[in-house]
Amino acid sequence: MDKIGTSGQRPSNCGNHYPGSPGHCPPRCGDQRERQSKWGSSMLGRVSAALLAVALVAPPATAEQAVPNPPWPARCPLAVGLLIDQSGSMSGRFGEVRQATRNVVDALRDKPSKVTIIGFGTVARTVRSDVDVSDDDSRRQLKDDVDLLEVGEGTGSATNWEAALAAAAAHDLDLVVLVTDGVPTAYGDPAQDGPDTPLAAAVATADRLKSAGTRVVAVGIDLATGADGNLAAVTGPQAEQDYFIGEQSSLLRRLYDIMASACGVPFDALAKPEPAVFPWRNALLAALAVVVAIGLLAFLLYRRRRVPVRVDEPVRPTKADAPSAIDHAHLAQRLRDSGKGVDAPHSGGGTGRSSEPGEGGDDPTPPARRSMPLDFLDRKPPTKKDNNP
Repeated sequence: MDKIGTSGQRPSNCGNHYPGSPGHCPPRCGDQRERQSKWGSSMLGRVSAALLAVALVAPPATAEQAVPNPPWPARCPLAVGLLIDQSGSMSGRFGEVRQATRNVVDALRDKPSKVTIIGFGTVARTVRSDVDVSDDDSRRQLKDDVDLLEVGEGTGSATNWEAALAAAAAHDLDLVVLVTDGVPTAYGDPAQDGPDTPLAAAVATADRLKSAGTRVVAVGIDLATGADGNLAAVTGPQAEQDYFIGEQSSLLRRLYDIMASACGVPFDALAKPEPAVFPWRNALLAALAVVVAIGLLAFLLYRRRRVPVRVDEPVRPTKADAPSAIDHAHLAQRLRDSGKGVDAPHSGGGTGRSSEPGEGGDDPTPPARRSMPLDFLDRKPPTKKDNNP
């Protein structure tokens, strides 16, 4: 090995050691260490740059999940809450959401499970709670109420997960199923601005439900890219266990999978959707109401067109109007006077005697008429005894 002089220069014969490189000498130890240090720094820089690039292109982190999701109940009967998104963004698919909700109610009809349905938009409202779907009348009434749900009707057009989850917390539920398009835009009931974000408020409310033993799952319909992270934040990290995503045509299958897991039975063990039943009772009641209305209308028209007939009450004779008894003595006297030619007195006065012959007047006095005996007038009137011997 060549020695380096005190002057720091290599010996003059270093070129003899490298005959192929005249005048070229091997590097010194200090130069080699310097090159190794530069190489190490370069590699560290490349790794740091790669990590920084990954951090920059990674999607934003969702709210941190503090409470794990409870396990599936794996039993029936169940207390199930269905949280139905009625926000404006659901307008193009809400018909299938209604139909799938009706079918899920039917899926539990052979088990005495209770179903609560909550619709939400800007605010949340409970459509019907704790309905025993094994009862035919109660189940059909619940499905009729589902048919009346519309986008934005009574709830507003925003998406408030927190209000829906808070409404579910008021009931003792084993399972909560959130059906949504994956983007919360409001929180609070009534909705408010700040200080939290809608997602953070929903996560906090979901954690309270999970702490009470309620399993929370979500079904995302036609989600935007990255929106599944919102579902994971509210429910749990495992896809196809804590949250489910798919197109609207797969909603019914997803809901059936959830109910099968919750009951701990195979998919085929759930009851199939109930066929439509003609509402005979409602039809008969409606027909009866129409008949009554027509009868009432006909009666009113008859009363209106009828000419009223006035019926006078019979006048009862009073005591003053009663005929007086016949005065036979007075009647006999008048007949005697008329037989003698004496005129009855008039209201205007006068003597009442007939005119004598030769006293005024040109006409002769008519001959006196033969009088009729009036002795019968002095007789007493016959009695009832005389008339009936």
